[in-house]
Amino acid sequence: MRGTVEGAPAIWKRITGLLLLLAAVLVFVSKDAFLYSDTIVKVMSVENTFAFSNQGPNEEEEQYYEQAIEGRILNGADIGAVISLSNTYSSSGVNDERYRKGDQLFVTISKGNGTGMIIGKKRDVYLVLLIGMFLFALFVINRWQGGIIFVSLIINIGIFLIALMCYGQGGNLIRISMLLMMVFSVLTLLFAGGFHKKTAVAIVSTLFTTLLCYFIYEIVLHTSDRLPYEMMDYVVNPTDLSDLFFAGVLMGSLGAIMDVCISIAAGVSEIMIQTPDIGRKPLVRSIREMGYDIMGTMINVLFFTYISGSLPILVIKIKNSYTLYHLIQFQSIFEIIRFLMGAIGIVLAIPVSGMCSVLILHSRRFEDGNMVKEQK
Repeated sequence: MRGTVEGAPAIWKRITGLLLLLAAVLVFVSKDAFLYSDTIVKVMSVENTFAFSNQGPNEEEEQYYEQAIEGRILNGADIGAVISLSNTYSSSGVNDERYRKGDQLFVTISKGNGTGMIIGKKRDVYLVLLIGMFLFALFVINRWQGGIIFVSLIINIGIFLIALMCYGQGGNLIRISMLLMMVFSVLTLLFAGGFHKKTAVAIVSTLFTTLLCYFIYEIVLHTSDRLPYEMMDYVVNPTDLSDLFFAGVLMGSLGAIMDVCISIAAGVSEIMIQTPDIGRKPLVRSIREMGYDIMGTMINVLFFTYISGSLPILVIKIKNSYTLYHLIQFQSIFEIIRFLMGAIGIVLAIPVSGMCSVLILHSRRFEDGNMVKEQK
């Protein structure tokens, strides 16, 4: 029964079961070399020697090291054979990587001389560990509701992949983005909130706020200078760079807007459950207070999210004597625009979702968890 407090023994049983399941999956993934067609080698020993040093543009010294690696082949026709590998890495590790004993590496084998060339590191164990930790926290905190959230995430990923294939086959990127925006909003909020009035409020608020952001973006875009789209990291086709950037801005804003809208709608719903006879003015004041709390944290979270994506390349360029003007003009301008559009979406979502909540939810009251028409 929903709302029932679960006993401590049941909680510990669930935690123990999930941990055992995660451990079993990790053990299997660490031994799954037989599933790969590429040759995988486990590093048995590593010998590191200093090779040379190189001076950077700011007169800093960077050391380079040579690695003599011996490893055992884990799959394929040569399983069990020992081969020799070599690797060069730098102290910064910007364009290379240091390998250690126990690592599993993808390699290509040179026939006849017992050597090979390293392609990259096998990282599926770390990926599964992160996914497992995410699912563990999700199921422990939300119980089987966490499974619903995970299913909604899988469905959204599947829809996104289908949309990418449609775009690859010549689909219109703007239309696909608009359709994704509507589908993601409806599915995500329905899975998160269920079939309730507050979910309808959140969906309407999300779509309307995102539409407002779209109009603001178009107005600013057509009244200002052209952005240097060719400086983007994901340049694919010179004819659709503006559409690519717009799609990224739209999807980035959508997540923040959905969060604000469902928070406001859920907060108003809970207020009316606890105080069904609350007046409109006190309700608006409560929404305003919720908006203050949400706005401050969400805008800062958005800033940290976008700055984290560009931080590595910014640090590298600063170390290579790029000026602050160049970084802002040609590198950070895209992150700044994404952040500003997301922040505008957050600010707009508060009054929009508050207005929709008052108009849709305030005309009804809650009794024993069910909504009935308020008699006035």
